[in-house]
Amino acid sequence: MVVVADGEDGLGDLFASSTGGGMAWQLTFTRVDERLPSLSPDGISLAFVRSRAPGDTTGVHISVMNLLSGAERQLELPVGMRADALAWSADGARLYARSESQLLESAAPPAHTGFAPVAAVDLAAAESAFVVLLGTPPTVAVERCANGDGLCVRLGGGGVVPLAAGGSGPLRWSGDSVAYQDGGVFVVRPLSGGRTRTLTWDPPLQHPRQATMYSGSGVRDGPN
Repeated sequence: MVVVADGEDGLGDLFASSTGGGMAWQLTFTRVDERLPSLSPDGISLAFVRSRAPGDTTGVHISVMNLLSGAERQLELPVGMRADALAWSADGARLYARSESQLLESAAPPAHTGFAPVAAVDLAAAESAFVVLLGTPPTVAVERCANGDGLCVRLGGGGVVPLAAGGSGPLRWSGDSVAYQDGGVFVVRPLSGGRTRTLTWDPPLQHPRQATMYSGSGVRDGPN
């Protein structure tokens, strides 16, 4: 998994660890803020948002890091767009960037030719890339509650039940388990029963937030 935490300058850097927590390795060491990590379905490419300059909260671009070689590719967003989430298509061929008013797509590197609005015929597939589905086959979705507070589970029949009043940033963990941030910690919770646990890292990560993971099944899991 990859998680955002504070680097030496107090801004977001990216750290990698196993899905059980434990030893953490720092992936980036920049003096600008990095956030919104999203792993590709094959677990090789990591997309994330990076600020253009220290202290800059408006200008950003998307970086895609090859985790095997460490090489990075910089992708430019349209001027003025502030992405609030990134996601990959199921086959890893396309990268999506979402804001409150826009949903853009681009061919994934090295075929990247620029971000453009998602075509109407592809809109459903693009929107589904940001949905946290659980179960095999998927039968429920974890999402922000309708009132904006905490996380809820949307059942296949249309019903909705509360999950975590203070939860945010859900991601599919494995099978029917979901991970989310609650009160400054990451919680892993099986929906069909079982032990709920809290992730910890060594050395401890400062202000961990915004995680993504690779399940090994060819499915990219990350924040919605």
